Amino acid sequence: MEKDCILKIKNDVAFRRSFDGTLVAVSPESDKIVTLNESAAELWSLIDGKRTVTGIIALFAAQYEVETLDELTRIGNDVLDILDKFLEKQLVEIIDAEV
Repeated sequence: MEKDCILKIKNDVAFRRSFDGTLVAVSPESDKIVTLNESAAELWSLIDGKRTVTGIIALFAAQYEVETLDELTRIGNDVLDILDKFLEKQLVEIIDAEV
């Protein structure tokens, strides 16, 4: 996935946040129910169809006290892995790339 692409939650995906901070999402395309832990649910909330992947990484990292470039790189790689899983499970789609 390119870092300048923009993601959006697919229109037919149903999701609901639980009281414990987790989120349950259902994709009719894949016919799968996916439970996201609290961190992945926080990341999910940043996908708005306007932010680039880079913007999502920056906002997510800003929620934590990132002190070194290594920490920022690790968080960026973790976010990319999770976003890739959202794509694989057909929960989100790439709608554009920043020009």
